[in-house]
Amino acid sequence: MNIFTCDGSYETDLKEYTINILTSSGVSSPNAERGIMYTADSGNTVARKLYADLIYYKKIYRPDPYREAFSLYLKASGITIADDGSWVCSGHSYPHAFRMLGLYLIDYKRTDPLRNCGRIGAIESMTRAQRLNTALLLSCACVEHTGSPEALNLIGRILREAAGDSALYSGLLPAVKDSLENHNFVKAGLQTGVMDTPEAWLKASEACLDKAVECGYVYACNNKAAYLADLIVTSVEEGSSIEVLEDTVNEYAGLLKASADKYEPYAANRLGLLYMTGEIHSSDGGCAISHSHINRALAREYFLKATKYPDSNSAWAFYNLIKYFHKDYDNNIELMNEHMDCIKQLNPRVYDLAIEL
Repeated sequence: MNIFTCDGSYETDLKEYTINILTSSGVSSPNAERGIMYTADSGNTVARKLYADLIYYKKIYRPDPYREAFSLYLKASGITIADDGSWVCSGHSYPHAFRMLGLYLIDYKRTDPLRNCGRIGAIESMTRAQRLNTALLLSCACVEHTGSPEALNLIGRILREAAGDSALYSGLLPAVKDSLENHNFVKAGLQTGVMDTPEAWLKASEACLDKAVECGYVYACNNKAAYLADLIVTSVEEGSSIEVLEDTVNEYAGLLKASADKYEPYAANRLGLLYMTGEIHSSDGGCAISHSHINRALAREYFLKATKYPDSNSAWAFYNLIKYFHKDYDNNIELMNEHMDCIKQLNPRVYDLAIEL
């Protein structure tokens, strides 16, 4: 039985948030944000999760944002961590906060933006198997109550990582059998099967990602595109021609496009590179070339799209615009200075490369 439960009381909290804040102040106005903070202080689980989001995504400045947000996600989930390190859930929980805690456990000190975050003792003391085990239970609880594609994406990531590591596979097997095997996630429209081999875990991982992609979740699109990139590059390195892999390359491009068209910078820049150079990069640094996808006009379009909702990946898009479309800057020094300033602000490491162009 999953230890992370939800008694449904969050529905009252959601109504309070909707009536008192959302309908009167909107989503992102200063008045709405202050209202979220005030309502969170009263114990409203929905407001606590949204307050944590404001801090996590740096909409509100805090000197140690990820640790403070983690504490609020725990409160929003109705979870306390006992002295022995066990996670105890009261059931007075907003299930979408479960998913964010799962994300912390998977990405802590490994993946941006949590790669370089401050120390979080509760996570630091856990082994990788314990982190993934807890993240799996949290994600399953979130999917059970909400059908969340974000949580499905996390389950897919966990299963794929653990299927490729015998120690993790053994450590997670009881939780997987209990929470996932032959389970019908009604709200997600997902039915799982027997989960007694690593191959079955990979199949279930793909099913979770496919369902999240079907829901239009951009990071699931990115993750599946990354897995296809690994497959494409490996196949080419083993002697397959890129032409034989055309359907897979088209699927890879389609996944990036689905994400990029929703202004996700990483996908838009990757798609721009595919159209500019034909390059498909794997996670281990390998590369394959699809000449049939080269389209200079589309490359420029997607490099630009990668700058519309900027993050650190957008710096690479600005870099690629300067590198491949330098004529746009020859008679426009103001544009050059503007884009160089954007690169410096978004990703100083890319700036060091850009000044050498």
